[in-house]
Amino acid sequence: MKTSDTSKFNILYLDSGSGIGGGQRSLLLLLSLLNKDRFTPFVGCLGDSPFAAEVVKTEASIVPLSLPAAHNKTDKVKRFTLRDLLDDLRQLQVVLQLHRAVKRHAIDLIHANSLSVALLGGIVARLNRIPILMHKRYATSYGILDRFCERLLHRVILVSEATRWDFAPVAKQTLIYNGVDLDAFQASPKEVETLRIELVGDSPDLPILVGVVTRITPEKGIHFLIRAMAELKEKTPVKLLIVGGPYFQKDIDYMEALKQEVVNLGVEDSVIFTGFLSDTRVVTSLLDIVLVPSIIPEACPRTIIEAMAVGKPVIATPLGGSKELATPETGILVPPEDASAIADAVATLTTDRERLQAMGEAAHTRAAQLFSSEKNIALTEEVYTELLIGT
Repeated sequence: MKTSDTSKFNILYLDSGSGIGGGQRSLLLLLSLLNKDRFTPFVGCLGDSPFAAEVVKTEASIVPLSLPAAHNKTDKVKRFTLRDLLDDLRQLQVVLQLHRAVKRHAIDLIHANSLSVALLGGIVARLNRIPILMHKRYATSYGILDRFCERLLHRVILVSEATRWDFAPVAKQTLIYNGVDLDAFQASPKEVETLRIELVGDSPDLPILVGVVTRITPEKGIHFLIRAMAELKEKTPVKLLIVGGPYFQKDIDYMEALKQEVVNLGVEDSVIFTGFLSDTRVVTSLLDIVLVPSIIPEACPRTIIEAMAVGKPVIATPLGGSKELATPETGILVPPEDASAIADAVATLTTDRERLQAMGEAAHTRAAQLFSSEKNIALTEEVYTELLIGT
């Protein structure tokens, strides 16, 4: 371990995601804004993944690894299965790959972006006597895997109070909310108008646009939004944008079920499936209200932070970190799995434009106070310094 705070440290980031979700977007932002004069980033991930293609844009070095794919989480409470565990154990060959990478690149610290890679990275960190930290981006339990992983870690970065439950001693925990680059995340009026015309046309009668920007998967509760649209159809001119794509086969099946429900409920004119859009900055700016109807606890939904960054109110369920991010001044919390409550909240804001605008302004102020990328990066780099030089 190095002892001078003027040294340049090599950090190996690990991520098992094949797609790009909130956790990956947060890591990409960190890689982009990291102080490269002090820290040299290497990223261990699936070498041919969409995530790896985005990492290249940050100028970080890719370390291709045969990492276990992200778990297919379908149950609201049980977050891994025996099959998941067996699949991970089959990937123990990655330990050797990681060990070689640590030696080859003179890695000083490992930063794991999920539990599965923290388990593998923790073994390698022990072998090489270097520190390892994990970003804890989940708000439910992995049971015995949590207990085992915690013992391998030197520090755990919590992304919300919802992730603070009995996982690690307080001395190991550091709370750092996800951040957003407030300046770079702003879209120009021309960009927003171009996307509006592309998605909803150029009619002079502009409807209220509400939307969900997320991975398409059952636990996101998107089917309740479609049912809410059926209730709103005769009440107020609203269009729902469903922005995102599926990862797993069950997600593909879910997408098809959503499209069929749109037909069954007769809301084809009110619901637009955009598919995956890489520039969430523009689509979030386009929306009047951002919806986060998750039916399982999420640690710190990036969608909420990004909505607040561009001054948009949020309608979300009070699960996990969502209830920390959204306040009565910046959004409305509704019970999970309740389409009528979602419809009522949308109707409330669409019929009170002054409140809609006031919430958006309050949201932007809150984002600037708590969720700036500068604050996020500075706090994260402080953790690195503490682990590397003990100050």
